[in-house]
Amino acid sequence: MRLTEIIPHLQARPGMFGLDEQFSSYAAFLYGFSAADQYGDLARYRKWLAGQLALDGSLGWAGIVLRMAFPHDIKSWGLHAERSAEQERIAIATLIRTLEEFAEEAP
Repeated sequence: MRLTEIIPHLQARPGMFGLDEQFSSYAAFLYGFSAADQYGDLARYRKWLAGQLALDGSLGWAGIVLRMAFPHDIKSWGLHAERSAEQERIAIATLIRTLEEFAEEAP
């Protein structure tokens, strides 16, 4: 199973994957899931995200998603930063939305 195939399931049934309402849980799951793929899909996703924001450098996909979710709130950019429940929902929604957009464009 590829990363792009599980996106609808992550959104519809996060508990099935042991995910709570924390962005960091989704990130940990995706890193683990992608290890079996030798990070192929996740590496392509990171490159695609960086292209969306015209970023250079080595910032990981999770950091890019958090910057997209909170462009003016530097304190929220860290994977384990303190965020409100609403901010966690926004971060997860941004992750799911960008994964869906990536899946639509991925070969």
